[in-house]
Amino acid sequence: MSQTKSKDLDYLLHLSKEKKGDTLISIYNNLSWEFKNSKLDSAFYYAREAIRLSKENGSKLQLAYGYNSLANCFENKGLLDSALVYHHKSLKLKFEANDMQGQADSYNNLGIVYDLKGDYSESLENYFKALKIYESEDVPFDKIPLVLSNIGIAYKKQKEYQKALGYYKRALAIYQKHDYSFGEVITSGNIGSVLINLKAFDSAIVYSQSAKEMYTKLGYHRYVPYMVHNIAVAKDSLYLFAEAQRSYREALSLYQKDDNLYEYASAKLGLAKSFLKEEKYKQSIVQADDALTLSMGKGFLEFEVESYRILGNAYSGLGDYKKAYGLIENYRIGNEKLFEENKTKAVFELETKYQTEKKEKEILAQRTEIAEKELDLNRKNTQLIGLVIVAILLSVLGYLVYSQQKLKNRQLQKESELKEALAKIETQNRLQEQRLRISRDLHDNIGAQLTFIISSIENLQYGLKTKNEKITNKLSGISAFTKDTIYELRDTIWAMNKSEISLEDLEARISNFVKKANLHSDITRFNFTVDEGISKSSVLSSVKGMNIYRMIQEATNNAIKYAGAENISVNVSKYEDGILVKIKDDGKGFDPKKVEHGNGLNNMKKRASDIGADFKLVSKPGSGTSVIFTIDT
Repeated sequence: MSQTKSKDLDYLLHLSKEKKGDTLISIYNNLSWEFKNSKLDSAFYYAREAIRLSKENGSKLQLAYGYNSLANCFENKGLLDSALVYHHKSLKLKFEANDMQGQADSYNNLGIVYDLKGDYSESLENYFKALKIYESEDVPFDKIPLVLSNIGIAYKKQKEYQKALGYYKRALAIYQKHDYSFGEVITSGNIGSVLINLKAFDSAIVYSQSAKEMYTKLGYHRYVPYMVHNIAVAKDSLYLFAEAQRSYREALSLYQKDDNLYEYASAKLGLAKSFLKEEKYKQSIVQADDALTLSMGKGFLEFEVESYRILGNAYSGLGDYKKAYGLIENYRIGNEKLFEENKTKAVFELETKYQTEKKEKEILAQRTEIAEKELDLNRKNTQLIGLVIVAILLSVLGYLVYSQQKLKNRQLQKESELKEALAKIETQNRLQEQRLRISRDLHDNIGAQLTFIISSIENLQYGLKTKNEKITNKLSGISAFTKDTIYELRDTIWAMNKSEISLEDLEARISNFVKKANLHSDITRFNFTVDEGISKSSVLSSVKGMNIYRMIQEATNNAIKYAGAENISVNVSKYEDGILVKIKDDGKGFDPKKVEHGNGLNNMKKRASDIGADFKLVSKPGSGTSVIFTIDT
């Protein structure tokens, strides 16, 4: 146990002596989690204490998490059926408490247990239930890639490597988006392993190399040799023997440093096989002999057997057929030990034969008695057949009644759906009429009034003919502000007149705004781009389209006012099932943690929240600022 983990345990144990109620229950659940991989008896104790206190307090949700802790203990002990029982109890209570994220967590836990039981169909069903909830709820970002990786593992075990690869890549994209290094490195390693199974050895090398570098950077040195080993296998499969052998030797050195003798033996055999492919028989023999000695001493039977096979082939290549024959014979004997079930089957067959011969005489004596009973048996069979026919008829009749009722229910459901659709259409029509009426009022009344104000100010400027610069500037400022208000009003009327806004409409509106910004700023250059991969016919609701437009306006105005930027770029690109908008400037930047957020930034966050967009602000002093948000189309 690490020193950090030991301190965490000491702190939890200290708190358990001071706290009461729900806080104490949570501490007990955390203690159970910490102990489940080291002191299983202690893990069971704290899980059961959490359950006892939850029942005394009458807290269903706390009881649900207590059941979850107990299920994890049973899972670690290998009692998978018991783990399923308590995970299902936990799930039931979370339904009663309407804890959606808790339900998804339980489905994910059930998927893991079914995966361990080898029931991959049930495992995947639970994983997909968890994924559906995670994607519809506001949950921590790492929940979705976690369950995507679990789905990939289930498919890999079924040798559905392409499907596994697809889910691993989806998980990796999310980890990369959130710059979560640990998730990236684990997933990259998984992808590298799958690509070896798919014989995509070049890609396997790329992902394994990436994972190796990230493990090293993050300080997870114990996992580095596994990636080096993967690289060696892939290069060996590509017949890059010299490079593969260097990687094997690097893996061997790291395994030896970690005292990981099992993987050390495996890498030795990989190196031996690589030399064998090159017909470097003597070098192959040296490595296989080392692996054999280690495997025999440590009881690694599968590696011992493989060593005999490689040595036999190597000596055969050298022409020493006598020694090769003896080694291959050892391989044959060892291989039989690996499949004890075959030997058990052979013994069982011999015993069956013996028992059959012994009972032949008894069978002869019983034949007469059997013949007498056949008549009675036939009569009973006839009665049984009659009962079966009646049961079948009743079943068919019941099925017909059930099908009739099911058809009727389906018709009623369709009628209900049609009524709801008609009501929705009627509501949308009324809303559209109200939008049009409001937009006309805004244009005819407020728009006309603003135009009158501008005209009045211009007449006032002309009539006064004053040389007072302060008054002149004030009147010009009011006129400019009123004109900007008219532009904003036109944008609002434009959005209200549309029930949907296409990306082409939005692009045109943003382009106009950028052109205006270019006219008003002498020192700042603006650039607006839309990736070719985006279909301009894609549509957004008027609310989403207007909010996106306003957020781009706000981010650009902030960059002009405060950043002192020379370049401001606005880019719209494809992201999964939606779009990603990025506004980037090369200004002075700031530390988001040290600067109080003003109305502009808070308005952007509020607009993003209103339309379900994922909002992110990235800035460092001296490095410019990026405003990024994604939204489904």
